[in-house]
Amino acid sequence: MVSVALFAAFGWLFSQQALQSFTPFWFLALRFLTAGLIVSLIGIKTLSSLTIRQWWVALRLGCLMAVALLLWVTGLSHSKHLGESAFLASLAVIYVPIMGRFIYGTKITRSLMIPLALAILGLIVLMLKNGFSLEPSQVYLLVAAVIFASHFVITANVVRTMPAIVITATQMTCVGLVALVMALITEPMLELAVGKAAWQWMIWSIFVASLMRFAIQTYAMKLTSANNAGMILVLEPVFTVLIAAWYLGESLSFNQWLGCGLIFSAIVVYQYLRHRETRILALSTTR
Repeated sequence: MVSVALFAAFGWLFSQQALQSFTPFWFLALRFLTAGLIVSLIGIKTLSSLTIRQWWVALRLGCLMAVALLLWVTGLSHSKHLGESAFLASLAVIYVPIMGRFIYGTKITRSLMIPLALAILGLIVLMLKNGFSLEPSQVYLLVAAVIFASHFVITANVVRTMPAIVITATQMTCVGLVALVMALITEPMLELAVGKAAWQWMIWSIFVASLMRFAIQTYAMKLTSANNAGMILVLEPVFTVLIAAWYLGESLSFNQWLGCGLIFSAIVVYQYLRHRETRILALSTTR
């Protein structure tokens, strides 16, 4: 899971660098259509056995994921700080129980209150550097995080009845197709002569940040619990900040460090309290 968090962090760098040469929606279209087709070929037998209802559910999930990623890539293309963007997107972890309440009526436990307060405080601190206002990139990423959380809640419910490879293949392909339509409508035609370096970043995004990350994460999830995996994946925005400092020479202001630190603390506290609640519940069940 540590390697998954590292691949995800590098994915931020690969995407940010590719967006220097590709327009946002063309980048998403190429990345996810390619990855989706590869996963679809691997799971062709499973896909061919789906019912019409299962296809409908999978396609709706894919469209929801597409909306989230369209907002994410737009935010990333406007962002000036890769590390800050990663921390904002990671707020999806905090949003999950809130969206679970809205979608399925799931009870929100007390363990959410403290991390939610820390997350809100962190956002306020980040807003202060702009005279108490949000940048366009921050708005896109925050809304994307809400939709990512909604997608996670629905997927967690659906995955019990459908193979993981089906959901992955259909979602990646849907994202690619929706991004392709948006690119054809809103962006200039794809420029293929963008240079060798740009295509290298694209290839890294497809095979490392998408395919390798998915393969390792699927295998790792079989070896650990969801709570343990969540605790480790908290490292993703931290790794992103370190990579941005190492490769891009990025440095954060005091407000950004404080705001990101509060958001990171919120995620860590939430994961810890959730892990503790799960252990207490397990112990009470066995008695």
